[in-house]
Amino acid sequence: MYRLFVIILISVLVAACIDQVSLPIRTEAPRLVVEGQITNEAPPYTVRLTYTGNYGGSGQNVSDQYVKEAQVTMADDQGRSTRLISTGLGLYQTADSTFRGQVGRAYSLSVVLTDGKRYVTKAERMPAVPVIDSISSSLVKTIGLAPYAIAYAVNTTDPASEQNYYRWTAYGYTNRMSLGVPCSLGSPNKCFTRCWTPVSNDVVNVYSDEAINGNPLRGKFVLQLPIYAVGPQLIEVQQYSITQSNYQFWKLYQQQNARTGSIFDPLPAPVTGNLVNASDPTDLARGYFAVTSVTRKRYRQQSFPSAVFYPAVLSFISSQILPDGDCRATYGNVPTLEPDGW
Repeated sequence: MYRLFVIILISVLVAACIDQVSLPIRTEAPRLVVEGQITNEAPPYTVRLTYTGNYGGSGQNVSDQYVKEAQVTMADDQGRSTRLISTGLGLYQTADSTFRGQVGRAYSLSVVLTDGKRYVTKAERMPAVPVIDSISSSLVKTIGLAPYAIAYAVNTTDPASEQNYYRWTAYGYTNRMSLGVPCSLGSPNKCFTRCWTPVSNDVVNVYSDEAINGNPLRGKFVLQLPIYAVGPQLIEVQQYSITQSNYQFWKLYQQQNARTGSIFDPLPAPVTGNLVNASDPTDLARGYFAVTSVTRKRYRQQSFPSAVFYPAVLSFISSQILPDGDCRATYGNVPTLEPDGW
């Protein structure tokens, strides 16, 4: 009992000697963020305006991050302009179908907030985009739910007459199977056994032609579609020609995301874009308003590419235990008929 009393007394004395330290919480005022672009494709063009969240903030309403009642205007170098209309959730969209981006023309964006602050971009000239020559595919091993996939790459020819900067995005469909449901009451036939599940990624994929100027660009990876069943795969690739400033923005974005926390990491820097407060050049918005041209190409992969491990792919598919019922009950609200256009 005496020993217990001594332990409690020592604990109380030690606790009394410890001063509570309140560390300052980093706070930063919300910053404007812009996401949007004008292309050579038909309008409408959309711009999203939001605010960054408060560091250390609690109970922040997500809807407060959407920019409301802003005056957003796109303009070209010929004196034409068009006002963007708010569609909610920070989205602003052009309504003038005659205001269309053209290669060789320069475009800028203006944003006036409700507090009177005006943000503008310098006019950027829309570069021309080379066509996509072809899309190639290869069978690859992966790590994950599906151990095999088809990797898709783009092939194009870089123009020699100018410096070119590229960005690629892509999406596709792969097949998922189920046991299905009777096509009608009492029918032995099964329907809704095959679902076309969409696949995309948000990886920033940019490239400069500095090393290959004027030469073919072959095998530039754009997307990987997992294999779950025997059946065709569908893919669409978007190839953008972007400005040098936009390319530099995305390279800095990649560098910041590649930080591992080691002492060899580059010093962090805010990924600011091209939208600047007209009255305060130190007040730069996050994000980027891009002036870019785009070309698209679709490709249908009818069968699996050849590979030494091709038999293993078929073995994996045959070993799958298919879920019961309508495939949409397992894979979500996805198409059960092959999407049009391929």
